[in-house]
Amino acid sequence: MQAFSNQQRPDIHALFYQFMAQFSPEQLEQLTRKSNGFQLEQLTRKSDGFPDIRTESRTHVPTDVAARWMLKRPQTLRGWACYSGTGPLVPIRILGKLAWPVAGIRKVLGVDA
Repeated sequence: MQAFSNQQRPDIHALFYQFMAQFSPEQLEQLTRKSNGFQLEQLTRKSDGFPDIRTESRTHVPTDVAARWMLKRPQTLRGWACYSGTGPLVPIRILGKLAWPVAGIRKVLGVDA
């Protein structure tokens, strides 16, 4: 990378527009469509191994599933379990493992079964 010690820094916007000028409008449209399609695919993909909360039939789920549904890290939920009263849910312990109530998660998220 070049050092611009005693020179004026380049105009980033001008460099960007110069770079973008090499593409035709059709190519820019195609690139935009591809990136938006990828984001939409990532948001709607169900092959991540986690069940859908609306169709879950279990009464309690493990920490990783609950964390995924609530968009939290599993460690956050473990902290809620250790310091009771700090989180919106209270898990039960089954053989030393935490089990989070599906009904409570649905209530917190405002999701109907």
